[in-house]
Amino acid sequence: MKILVKILLITLWIAIAAGVVVMMGYANATHDIKQCRSITCRIDYKGIQPLLSSNDLISDITKKFGKPQLNTIGTVDIAGMKAIIRHNPYLVNTDVLLTVEGDILIKADQRVPLIRYFTPSGQQHYIDQEGCIMPVHLQYPYKVLIATGFIESPLNDGMNIFSVPDSNLLLRSRLKSLYNLHLLARIITSDSTLKALIEQVYIIPSGNIQLVTKAGSHIVYLGDTTDAAEKLENLKCFYEFGLVKTGWNKYGKLNLEYKNQIVCTK
Repeated sequence: MKILVKILLITLWIAIAAGVVVMMGYANATHDIKQCRSITCRIDYKGIQPLLSSNDLISDITKKFGKPQLNTIGTVDIAGMKAIIRHNPYLVNTDVLLTVEGDILIKADQRVPLIRYFTPSGQQHYIDQEGCIMPVHLQYPYKVLIATGFIESPLNDGMNIFSVPDSNLLLRSRLKSLYNLHLLARIITSDSTLKALIEQVYIIPSGNIQLVTKAGSHIVYLGDTTDAAEKLENLKCFYEFGLVKTGWNKYGKLNLEYKNQIVCTK
């Protein structure tokens, strides 16, 4: 009798499981032939100016895949959409979701530019806080620290300067100016006084760095980025305790190249 009960129970559970599988298959088939209802985009701008709009992103999708509303859910290429959004140089933490109601939801965080640089040929790019290179969209100007001069930019937009392995000595050498700009920008933008004071970084042919400030008509010669944080801290102290007494325009050049010294010349 016990064996018969066990057989009946096993048979019942198998029947239930089979029924669930059939119902799920039917639900999936029914879901796939439903019309796609809408497409929306949510970008977290991290409290800064937009570098692109939600409409721009949706436009990129519709150019590639057509209007999703004209398709059924089963024919929507979610994987393809994810690839497009993932390769957008302005975005990070991207995802594309399809709800059971047939709505497509794009989610992403916008990258935060750290510095904007100009190459000798006139190309413009941003470097974000993580080292990712981004194009400058003239329709969405973003106020940030500027860098000019002899700046080589061998990577494409969307690539990260820190993704280049140490073994690739040639490429890392060509990226030296971008590494230096990223380092300086992190120091300057993290300090409210330096951020308000320094408006431009200039790289001379030797690779050394000059700074253009909003205080006076002098040029600040930083040299290389060795002890950059210490050099810039010394510059702050000199402005606070030195130039306020002598006058902002007394010197034409402030040289920070030497450790714990500021050499001033007219």
